[in-house]
Amino acid sequence: MAEKDKWIVKCPKCGRINQSCQHISRQDVERIVQLLKAGVEVYESEEEMEHLEEHLPRPDRGKLYALTPPRFDLGDVVMGKKTREAIEDALVEIRNKGLSLLFAGPPGTGKTMTAEAIARVLKKPLMIVNYSQLENMWVGETEKNIEAVFQEAVKNDAVLFFDEADAVFHRRGMTLAPWTNRDVNVLLNHLENFSGVSILATNLARVMDRALDRRIDIAVEFEIPDVEMRREIWRKLVPKEAPLAKDVDFEALSKKYVLSGGSILNVVRQAMRTALKRGKRHRITHDDFVKAAERELKKSDLMSRDHMTQWKIEPRQRLGGYA
Repeated sequence: MAEKDKWIVKCPKCGRINQSCQHISRQDVERIVQLLKAGVEVYESEEEMEHLEEHLPRPDRGKLYALTPPRFDLGDVVMGKKTREAIEDALVEIRNKGLSLLFAGPPGTGKTMTAEAIARVLKKPLMIVNYSQLENMWVGETEKNIEAVFQEAVKNDAVLFFDEADAVFHRRGMTLAPWTNRDVNVLLNHLENFSGVSILATNLARVMDRALDRRIDIAVEFEIPDVEMRREIWRKLVPKEAPLAKDVDFEALSKKYVLSGGSILNVVRQAMRTALKRGKRHRITHDDFVKAAERELKKSDLMSRDHMTQWKIEPRQRLGGYA
């Protein structure tokens, strides 16, 4: 059951009450709310429970995941030597048995592309788990959803992919909701007993549950690309048919701007939009790429700031009732 800031309590004799009444103490109300938050359900009889369960909407398990054909090959992904060696080692093992992989690294470094590429090498579809549908307000339904995801992965002979896996495999005890710990327990158990290929991708490996250590067969780190890798990424991401001006220098861009592959893609798209604003006949210039790269860096800097701690109010700006 979802958290609530305020509960409406109704006494059968007094009607709606604020915190307590002569029939219900404040402690009773607090205890009831605590039980409701824990997901407790109360029925007068088994007949009433069965009747209500029969009329509850049946969850659509098909929305728990997206089954997609992989679009990329390993040759499409630019990665470092150590990362590629780890992926190649994983592919050797995968052909002999099921495997659990952890892809960890900054955003835009190729984790999702590599998951698709592995699925393509194995000639399997990629099953991407939909977290918004995985958790359910009804007691026991989340566990059933988790079980259904792993069963469907086996049924479809798919590579099971948990993108942003820290959202569901987070360290137990980090949240106040006790049922989330139970959900992580169920996930870990199914992951350990899964006979297929599962891939977990995360930007926040440090917040993931420590019990994953023994359940992950191979952990692969995806690093921010170096100069040579960035040069290759620039050339791969800029379409061959793009009208480039003669002054465009990818070597200079690679050396000056330390960007991930995902950020370089954003820069390319922005530079193309800027050129289109000038008219269809105008070419994409080096300056278009420079301005787009500077804009991307500012965006990264903006998102890394803690605006709440940096916000200061000068004494002369204080108003009555506000501080």
